[in-house]
Amino acid sequence: MANVQEEWLEKAISEGHINYIDYNKFTEPIEIGIGGFGKVFKSEWRDSELTVALKCLKVYTSIDEKIIKDFINELKLLRSVSNHPNIISFYGVTKDSNGYYNMVLQYADNGTLREYLMANFTKLQWTDKLCIAKEVALGLLFLHDNNIIHRDLHSKNILIHLRQPKITDFGLSKQSNEVTSNSNAHGMQAYIEPQCLIKRGYKRDKRSDIYSFGQILWEISSGRPPFSSFESRDLIVIQVFQGNREDPIEGTPSSYIELYKKCWDNDPANRPEIMQFSTL
Repeated sequence: MANVQEEWLEKAISEGHINYIDYNKFTEPIEIGIGGFGKVFKSEWRDSELTVALKCLKVYTSIDEKIIKDFINELKLLRSVSNHPNIISFYGVTKDSNGYYNMVLQYADNGTLREYLMANFTKLQWTDKLCIAKEVALGLLFLHDNNIIHRDLHSKNILIHLRQPKITDFGLSKQSNEVTSNSNAHGMQAYIEPQCLIKRGYKRDKRSDIYSFGQILWEISSGRPPFSSFESRDLIVIQVFQGNREDPIEGTPSSYIELYKKCWDNDPANRPEIMQFSTL
């Protein structure tokens, strides 16, 4: 781990800003996926009788300094926002037997929103869909009220636990007062606003999250990811660049359609603020 980031983490632990949990408190981890920082494991936290996800930071080469910074950035944000029911809970960090730091996070029993929709869509009523949409909106409202821009919001960065959506993956997130400009299309192209593809040096803001939220609203109404009929990322980028959007699904309430169309407006100034969705 790069010295500056490791010093920050160790200082945060020693001063009690981040909870450190001994690795022997966890049962033998089971690999469940791969994240942006490394592997993700499922384990049981013996003392608390909680099932947790261990998100490992495993650095292979010198070019991974940005990954380390993103890991630390996520830690900083999680410790300030994880007390909301629609944000994944952050319990602390641990160091595994190989010497790698792991975030200790709430484990979501129903996987990602994308997986949940694919597995359960035929059973969901519109009341269920509206409930999911509203709770995602409440989580995003909490982030925006705390001046945090997610910048990578999509259906695989929302987990479902006990049928409740929880926003996760804050590696690309920023405080809204940060001056960082980033027009690179990090993340999933279908959820990225056109400005990131058009304007060099474009700085994402809260309205960028609103665009992504609009795509998520459509996905909740359809049960499938936006532009899933296109096989390549380049074709999706072309669709977004040209201003094309998915068609409404038959049976979708007209007021719901109106909301997500406002969200994915090409002009960020025309997009609503997230607080307007708390009454979905």
